[in-house]
Amino acid sequence: MELLDALGIGAGAMVAAVGGGGKTSLVFRLAQEARERGLGAVVTTTVKFTRPAGLPMPQVVWARAEDAAAVCERELSRFGAMTLCSGEGGRGRLLGFEPEVADGLRGAGRVVLVEADGSAHRPFKAPAAHEPVIPGAATEVVVCMGAQVLGKPLDSRWVHRPELAGALAGIADGDPVTPKAAAAVLLHPEGGRKGVPEGARWLALVSLPGPGPVPGAVLELAGLLAEGGYERAVIAAVREGIVYEVRSDAMVSAPSADNG
Repeated sequence: MELLDALGIGAGAMVAAVGGGGKTSLVFRLAQEARERGLGAVVTTTVKFTRPAGLPMPQVVWARAEDAAAVCERELSRFGAMTLCSGEGGRGRLLGFEPEVADGLRGAGRVVLVEADGSAHRPFKAPAAHEPVIPGAATEVVVCMGAQVLGKPLDSRWVHRPELAGALAGIADGDPVTPKAAAAVLLHPEGGRKGVPEGARWLALVSLPGPGPVPGAVLELAGLLAEGGYERAVIAAVREGIVYEVRSDAMVSAPSADNG
């Protein structure tokens, strides 16, 4: 099973990746899968992102905000997949567009993939007042979390803005991030539910750092998220493209044999 299938994403979708660990890997993995299926793929951001580690990056195309939609149409037919950016910032990070500009990139026969949040390379976070930056045209919002935070202390080594996450989860600085605490943040209206456009599908990704057995705490978390209202909670090693499990309120699906 590929991530496109695990998340239920098809042509015409605009996917916003928010939350903690796995966002950059997710948008570029989905772009790769879409391209292999003959779908156009556009990767962009409403914040800033870095080049993906260990994944191919589609052709970088530069555009001004006022020209972004026209450039997207022209260059997508040329390249099939592209990374559309407005410039390059400090530390080599790529700059994107305001949400309203990203809205104009949607189109039939393509998948638009938007990194719409930052987490300072931490696997877990709660959003600040100005976050996330989700385009209004998003059809799917994928709330991401790196599984490696489970069992770790609530502090700035593991959590971006731990004071905000602690307030939503009801735990104190230094307390362990349990599946229950993580789920409390990801299910909260000011946490994982924040800014999700009306009508958009609400999905969760628990991202494993690499292939291997799925810890029991990760399975517990995915179950809590599915029970709490996420349409699907996917457990995956994203860089490797391995989907381990898809949880929803109605079903649990295992990966296909070719993904181990």
